Amino acid sequence: MPYTPLQLAEAFIQTGELQDALDALDQQLAAKPQDDTALRLRAAVLLRLPGRNNLHAALMNIDQISQPTLQDKVQRSIILERDGDLYGALDIMRGTHQAEPEDERITERLLKLLIAGGAVDEALAIVRQQPRNWRWLQWEGDLLVLTEDDRMATARYGLALAQLQQEHDIERDRYLAPVMARLLLARAHAYRRLDELASAKEHYEQAAEIIPNDPAIPFNRGLMFALQGDLQTALELCRAALNDAPEALRSEMLQEVQLDPRLSPLADELAK
Repeated sequence: MPYTPLQLAEAFIQTGELQDALDALDQQLAAKPQDDTALRLRAAVLLRLPGRNNLHAALMNIDQISQPTLQDKVQRSIILERDGDLYGALDIMRGTHQAEPEDERITERLLKLLIAGGAVDEALAIVRQQPRNWRWLQWEGDLLVLTEDDRMATARYGLALAQLQQEHDIERDRYLAPVMARLLLARAHAYRRLDELASAKEHYEQAAEIIPNDPAIPFNRGLMFALQGDLQTALELCRAALNDAPEALRSEMLQEVQLDPRLSPLADELAK
């Protein structure tokens, strides 16, 4: 039995042959113009291709779906965001969240758009309506950091860590180890910004036990040495960590130094 164009398109997508997938989907839609499955798939393929023309074509496909779902609205917001229409994407996600307030993925997408749009207070209000579990406590901590309330952020991260440790055996549930490490690092960073270096050091060391090869940890230990006036040790740790870090992380680490005026001597030396 020969494959249908839709089946061929799915096979081409799996092998990364996106233009062949589009050709097969065009055949499917020529025979069945209102095939919602083909329209969704075509939009998804177009989103993987570069260029605004492909974004606009993907949006047309989404608009042609006869029975749109909430996920179609999410996809529409993704297209608008990539096309530079952040506020259009936000409007869609606000409505989608109102329709499905308990959907965590929809809520998290809305939060990310709100942060991108600078609406941190609105994002905080939404997070505080969520269940008080470690997932949303972590989000609240992150948002509090954006408002420069590091003191309250350390409290939220602490609650998230306590819940995670109480509800899970990290040695057994290893998939949660990166979450634990991330919370420890976020709390350590907040303590460092508060100049509570003993607490910061404790949390960096705990994170290092989980992810010993993460260059961000010795880098941040270097920042603490700089804050204590030991610029030479700070430079040794930070330079070694920067050499070990991938480019994206290296840029993030350097930005951390540049944003803290207390670290300007270190920033100057690292820039040489």
